[in-house]
Formats: sequence, C-alpha cells, structure tokens
Amino acid sequence: MKRTVRLTFLALLLLVLLFSSCVTRSPIGDEQYFQGLGLDGEFVVTINAELLDVDDYITSDDAGVNYITDRMTRLSVALYDSKGTAGPVTEDFSEFDYYGAIEGNFSKTLVSSALSLNSLFSSEKDKDTKLKFFIDSQSGLEAAIPANGIILFSSTDVVANYRQTYTEGRPAHISAEDAAKLAASQVGVYISNPRTMINLGFDINEQSLSNIDTILMVMDDDTITADFRLKSEDLADSFSILIKASYVGNLRREGIKVNVAELKEMFTQQLNTVSVNGMPLSQEQKDSIIQVITSLLESL
Repeated sequence: MKRTVRLTFLALLLLVLLFSSCVTRSPIGDEQYFQGLGLDGEFVVTINAELLDVDDYITSDDAGVNYITDRMTRLSVALYDSKGTAGPVTEDFSEFDYYGAIEGNFSKTLVSSALSLNSLFSSEKDKDTKLKFFIDSQSGLEAAIPANGIILFSSTDVVANYRQTYTEGRPAHISAEDAAKLAASQVGVYISNPRTMINLGFDINEQSLSNIDTILMVMDDDTITADFRLKSEDLADSFSILIKASYVGNLRREGIKVNVAELKEMFTQQLNTVSVNGMPLSQEQKDSIIQVITSLLESL
C-alpha cells in the first residue's frame, strides 16, 4: 500500500513538473519577441502558425522536426543582405543571413537534450552570457534555448541574437501598434529603411525604396494590406501616383477593367503614409510569397 501511494505521488509530481516546465516568465515582458528585430535594411517576416498551416509549406519524416512544427505558434526571422548584392526587388533570400526565433509549447529540457544527442550538433557556452548554444556541423546554423517556449537561431551568431532580442531592457525596433497588426495576421512583413522588396507588382526602383522610412505588410489568405511610410508628404504624393499607375497598368495588360471606385478605396493616403488596403494577390505574387515562406521553413 505504501509503495502504491509513493508511486502515485511520484507520478503526480512528474506530471506537475512536466506541465509547469513550459511556463517561463519572459525577460521582454508583454512585448512581442519580433519587436527586437527590424534594424535598418532587415526584411522581417513573422508567421502566425496558429492562423497559417505550416504543414502546407513543409513536410518531414523527422520526429524532431514534427515536434517543433506541431507545437510552433510563431516563427519570426530577420533576413539581411550582408553581401550587398540584392536588387530593389528579390524573390530569392537563399544568400541572405538571418536570425530569429521559433515560439511555441516547447520544453527547454527536451529540445536541449535532443540537440545534445544529435551527432550533427556540437555545443558551446558563451562565457559572458552563460548561454549554451548548438552548432549544426553541416549548415553552420546556431541555435539556443534560453527558456521554455522559445528557440533562438542564427545563421552566424546566436549569442548576438540573444543579446539583441531576448535580454531584459532590449530595445523594441517595431512599435506596439505595428506589432499588434503583424501579430494578428497570417504573415506579417516589416522593413525599416528598406533596401529590397518582394514582388508585389509595383514598379518600385532603388530610388523609390530610398524614399521610404518603413514598410508594414500583412497577408491573410489571398489579400495583402500595406502601409508605406515615406520620408515626407511630398514623397508620399509621388509614391502614391507610382504604385497606383503600376497597379492599373497590370490590370490593363491582363485585360481587366479598372473600377475607379474600388481603386480609391484600395489606395489611400494620409499625410506621409500611403496605404494599400486588401489588394487581391495574383498567382505570381502568391507564388513569390509562398517561396519565401517555404525557403525559411526549410532552412530551419
């Protein structure tokens, strides 16, 4: 009888430890992790895995990969062109460096143990931050699990990622208002002082990009909404004319009649901000976005 009671108590204790292990107070408080991304020129993508089915973009027979994708709630990544070779519009991010985080219902102990047992990964410990991290011998990808519920990664330096994005008092480069819009969408994109863009069908050249302070885009199903914040109201006037002309030109080339009333609702301007509201995505644009998402997931 005593043995049965003892075993029952141990089982209950194990369950308590297991389920409580995935609750950890974040050093960044109530802010979104991805608010620590968004340095000038970075192409920030955040994917809400609770709204977007990642199984549509990546499949794997690896139990470890499935553990991550099944429990993932958000993937956020900052891509940057360290070589400076990208043009004003790009669809291929394979040569970009990147860093970010996978968030979800993860156990730090389980993920760390799995990486420790994987022969492809070696482990190191940063002497200043005491952060333990793992390095993939094949790809060079670095990963760290500072707490339950988050996996940091970087193509070059995960310790730098940790210092910039996951320490108490870290700066937020994306405002709370913008972060709320990004978090509520299937896919959100944010760029500060952009140097490259994905193809949205607009004739945005290098000069046009240099006139933009920030770009905020949210994508849900087959539509996209974007706010382009220009460096002045005069520049916003010119940019508004540019993108509307590009959109109308695309419609005419496809033989689609231009609806002036819809055009006025879709393209709006308030001071230095030009907005595109609920623009339907063409198949080419959707394919471009899917390619970006797929390449991000496959690289991780």
